[in-house]
Amino acid sequence: MEIRDVFARNLRAIRHEKGISQEDLADRASIDRTYISSLERGKCNPTVLIVERLAKALGVPIALLVVTTSEREVLPKNLQPGPRRKPVTRKAR
Repeated sequence: MEIRDVFARNLRAIRHEKGISQEDLADRASIDRTYISSLERGKCNPTVLIVERLAKALGVPIALLVVTTSEREVLPKNLQPGPRRKPVTRKAR
């Protein structure tokens, strides 16, 4: 499994474990929600700075986002998609 896929699975699993939506994580990390989605699907390569911001927003060590499944104690095998919510319009920052 490539590191991008490991990161994607860990990011989604940790976010679900913490009960945080993609939108909430995006707000906490000052990242666009669609970028979070792309990262969780393994479509984008995050920079080290993005990984750091996500780890801080999730309250976990950076290493937890990049360890392989065998090194992580619990990683759900089949994550169900979260509930769909109506888009929220945001003010420009």
